[in-house]
Amino acid sequence: MSQETGTKTSALGRGRPRPQEAIERDAMILSCLKDNGPQTRNTLRDGLGLSDSITYLSLSRLRRQGLVKLCQGAAGDRQWSADVDGPCP
Repeated sequence: MSQETGTKTSALGRGRPRPQEAIERDAMILSCLKDNGPQTRNTLRDGLGLSDSITYLSLSRLRRQGLVKLCQGAAGDRQWSADVDGPCP
């Protein structure tokens, strides 16, 4: 609880806590990237049956948390990778 306002805040101390559905979706996307290697946002969207905006929001959250990175793929496409310490594909 914030001492100033008396309201609950997220673990990071900002904003409201994320809904369980968003937490599970982020985990599903991260698991997919770890299991299948780098993928484009559209490939993730289609494979997991998500909308463009939901996929983007999840990837953006995961990137801010340092769990994924965005790379320029060999074919010129942008690919998301869960191997944040390794080289881009």
